[in-house]
Amino acid sequence: MCDCAIMEKIKVEKLECRYPALFKVMWLSTVVWIVVGVVNYFGHWLLPDKLDGFGMSVLSLFTISIFICFGKSIMKIVIQHGILAIDTITKKVASYAFLVSFAVMLIISILEICGTTDSHTDFTRNGGSLSITYEAVTSIVRNMIKAAIISIAVVVFYWYVRMCFFLFSGRIRRLGIEISIAIVLLAVLKVYINDGIWINAIIVLIASAFLYDIWCIADFQETHFSMSQLKGLIAEED
Repeated sequence: MCDCAIMEKIKVEKLECRYPALFKVMWLSTVVWIVVGVVNYFGHWLLPDKLDGFGMSVLSLFTISIFICFGKSIMKIVIQHGILAIDTITKKVASYAFLVSFAVMLIISILEICGTTDSHTDFTRNGGSLSITYEAVTSIVRNMIKAAIISIAVVVFYWYVRMCFFLFSGRIRRLGIEISIAIVLLAVLKVYINDGIWINAIIVLIASAFLYDIWCIADFQETHFSMSQLKGLIAEED
């Protein structure tokens, strides 16, 4: 399989939605929550914490419904074009991710087990003996598992960037960009909590753009009858 740099771009404007009713219900629920949230920001009729908690539940269900409705179509594209092929660049990304994450987690394990110099000196001074304890082993295993998860996440993120920014074009690429911006914004807000009006405006704009694009990309595969076809069906019944 050739490297992603020379792979032909895949233009995707439509994805088959397997369960249109589920998608429409969750899409509409998300829109209603956003509208109520915007109105409540200026009116303060509802408790913000309660509204945010309800919204997080709606967003979680909407995310699950997106995977259910579009997962098969996306996997079909991925498998058909060999996007997840393990090429040279992917191998390098995976190798460096494993090496760095395991090294960092090993250092963290050493710090957790050994502690500070003062505590170590006090421990040996009081007649303590150095030995491998159950807690030490579990700490190492736990951190190694974390390192493996981080490494896998890095590889998945690499595949995501490669698909959305280099291999795909069309509306699906815009969705990928919007999701990336939303993730970065949420990460920043988690560290630097900000409830300014301009931050909320950016969040609403990103959410609105995503909802618009996800609706446009959905191919509901519904049969549309013209008036002549409908009259013909009625005539056949008579």
